[in-house]
Amino acid sequence: AIGGAMGGDMVTSRAGLASLNALVQTIPESFTFFKKRLNSYWAGDISTIKTRYIERNKLDDQWQFYGHWAETRGNTTDKILYRTANMIRALNDSSLLTYSTKIMAATDDTFNLMIGRARAREKAFLAATEKMGDKNFANFDAKLFRDMEDNFNKEIFDENGMVTDAMAEYSRQEATLTAPLTGFGKNLAKAFDDAPWARPFFLFARTGINGLQLTAKHTPGFNFLVDEFNQIAKAKTPTPELLQYGIKTQQDLINAKAIQNGRLAMGTAALSMASMAYLSGNLHGNGPTDRKQRQAWLDMGWKPRTIKIGDVWVNYDAFEPYNQILALVGDIGDHQELMGEEWAEDRFLKLSMALASTVTSKSYLAGLQSFVDLFSGAPGQQNRILASLMNNTIPLSSLRNEIGKVLNPHTKELGSDVLSSIRNRNLSTEFLAGEDQLATKFDILTGEPIKDWNLMTRMFNAISPVQFNLDYSPGREFIFNSGYDLRTLGYSAPDGTDLSDSPEVRSKFQKAMGDQKLLKKFEKLAADPRMQLSLAKMNEARKNGEYDLDPSLFPHVKRIEQIFKQAKKIAWAQISQDEDVMELIAKEKEYTKRKYNASQGTINEMINMRK
Repeated sequence: AIGGAMGGDMVTSRAGLASLNALVQTIPESFTFFKKRLNSYWAGDISTIKTRYIERNKLDDQWQFYGHWAETRGNTTDKILYRTANMIRALNDSSLLTYSTKIMAATDDTFNLMIGRARAREKAFLAATEKMGDKNFANFDAKLFRDMEDNFNKEIFDENGMVTDAMAEYSRQEATLTAPLTGFGKNLAKAFDDAPWARPFFLFARTGINGLQLTAKHTPGFNFLVDEFNQIAKAKTPTPELLQYGIKTQQDLINAKAIQNGRLAMGTAALSMASMAYLSGNLHGNGPTDRKQRQAWLDMGWKPRTIKIGDVWVNYDAFEPYNQILALVGDIGDHQELMGEEWAEDRFLKLSMALASTVTSKSYLAGLQSFVDLFSGAPGQQNRILASLMNNTIPLSSLRNEIGKVLNPHTKELGSDVLSSIRNRNLSTEFLAGEDQLATKFDILTGEPIKDWNLMTRMFNAISPVQFNLDYSPGREFIFNSGYDLRTLGYSAPDGTDLSDSPEVRSKFQKAMGDQKLLKKFEKLAADPRMQLSLAKMNEARKNGEYDLDPSLFPHVKRIEQIFKQAKKIAWAQISQDEDVMELIAKEKEYTKRKYNASQGTINEMINMRK
């Protein structure tokens, strides 16, 4: 509708509005249809269902052959392994435990109905307009229009209710992200299929790549990377290569061009609003590419992928397909705010990493980030990934995770072991651990547990695709914008004791720091005109391209460093007499002594050899 109006083609624009009206009017029928399809799928076998999130192939049939071999020719180990894996497969084929797959299948079928009704309304409107020859719509014959719509409904749907219209079918594939893969995407999916060990990292190749294409079609600049956009934009008349998009007639081509123009207009508007929101400090991306820096921001209460609406920070992940546009603007902006020699040297490389993070932030592409992390060599990453795969092997992993967040909402301090990661995904069972529960992560500015939301907020965020965050303040904003490096804040003590492998001690240390009510100090600091001037000077240097300047050179960062340094000393003194803290300090001293002895012993041996 917007694209037609932009080109002055009011017939196409009105046809678009007619389709939109059909979508709205089909909602009651769609709910009824959805319920019937869901009941049908619930009574059926999971192996007969295909959606964007489940793909069956010949490997499922081969599994039966493996079982026959294990039971008839395998040894005891083979039988145990097969029976364990087969039990897990049975759980994943259970109607109750795979309810989400059945809901998704019924949802996709409902899209099929809605798109077919919208297509019938559009074709009826265009046909009625042409027959009456009244493009001003002054004497529009409503009865003729309804009769034509009934006729087109018969053409678009077969006797089984399936869409037969080519353009409606392509629209359905686009809406459900199930269009067949081609080119690089097809080869990438084949590469993961050929390596079974890697497949868990890229389960839904078709869904992910189609999702990226849909986002790119709405993003100015990125739209030219999609072959479909270029082919339709350049075409003057229908060509054989356009048949794959359901374009057969000249009117189909006109409609497709109007859709592209409308998407581009809406994407441009979203990009402009996102840019203004970021410049106003009301938009966040994924944060720094450095994992420790990003985690430090999160520990301080920073909210990734959120936009401020009124006084509330709202997660925009559900705002498809514009969420990627918002994240793109936020990531570029967050990256440009970082300074120091390490950022100046490879700034463009880290910017590309930030944009890659934007792409893989979609839920069905997040596995690619884990795939890269698997070979990154970062401490604890392999164990974290292994724990995630083990947890996801049992159905309802997401439901278990959300229930745990409602019943046991506070963020936990985790070690690098596999068990801690699995327990963190099943927090509802932590009550059974008694005093050995996972340590709580505390806000070092307030001493309160992180995500200490009330019950209603927790329940809403658990079931809603749009999450709300209420806890934010000028003091926090001042720290994030200051350029202060937060990476080592909670992972080392003032005396140099390493806390990275001691989650319980980290928790106590954070609590002791937060009990000093540092947020009030930073609120005053943020309101200090001298600190505001220092921050403005740093921003001016950044705008002038002086990214190599270390933020610690500016007065406001030095003042932040002083506050944190003093708070760490007081906090460490308060907890240093605790038993587990004393044990950690003793281990650290013993390790330091062993390092010294090893080094000194080698030096003494070298001296003796020289003698």
